[in-house]
Amino acid sequence: MKLVKKIVTHIANSHLSKLDRLYQKHEGQECYIFGDGVSLKWMDLKQFADRPSILGGMLIYHKEANVLNIPYSAIIEPFFFYPIFPYRSNGGFELLRHTFYKEYKKSIIQNPETIFFVNLSNYPVASFPNTLFVSRWYKSSFRDKNPFRDRDDSHQGTLRFQLSLAIYLGFKKAYLVGHDYTHFPSRSLHFYEKGEGLLDGGKDFCRDFIKYANQYIDLVTVTLDSNSETMKSITYKDLTGKNPSYRENIDIVDRVKLESLATWHGYSIF
Repeated sequence: MKLVKKIVTHIANSHLSKLDRLYQKHEGQECYIFGDGVSLKWMDLKQFADRPSILGGMLIYHKEANVLNIPYSAIIEPFFFYPIFPYRSNGGFELLRHTFYKEYKKSIIQNPETIFFVNLSNYPVASFPNTLFVSRWYKSSFRDKNPFRDRDDSHQGTLRFQLSLAIYLGFKKAYLVGHDYTHFPSRSLHFYEKGEGLLDGGKDFCRDFIKYANQYIDLVTVTLDSNSETMKSITYKDLTGKNPSYRENIDIVDRVKLESLATWHGYSIF
């Protein structure tokens, strides 16, 4: 399987090498790195429009996403844009039928100024002018520090990819917003699921990779009222001057998008 992936990556090199032109493009700047955490329900996205953002997951679905400065968004799940998805469950795989890939394709088309990083496996079904395909097998020729080359786990999960990308782009500081597993204690659920979530620990989430990333970029996670065991933290109020104010998922995500998300395994939407 590894040999097959390497052969495919070599053939697709002309597409993957487009990443090279972004190297150190934002040298010395600060950014926001957004996750999908439920803490976003208490936050006004307009307060984060002053820096460029790297979105992850489904934040592009948020009704206020259009107020952000979004040069980049990442959805790096392999085979995400296929109608039947190979979902890992209980140590094996099952084929999952879902429809929210259709809504995500609309988001890509509706945001032509944003570069969407998409796993190479999706090339046959998600090739748009503003998609940039990525693979952990791609090795650029840069001699400088390159997290996509130096870490084999740089594509394992949205946060690792976003941190690798931020370093690659040259950002000197990043505020993590909605990456609730970096909070201690952390809170479960996504912003597009129903409810406030439950406090569930999260003490050691991604600790080794965050330690690595902290050598190259100053990381600060934005919390509601907690701190972090792995990086510096600041509360939403201290950063923005605004008090948190809770809104339910139906208030911040269109119903059509919520209905598409409800087709995914395990989500509690309505």
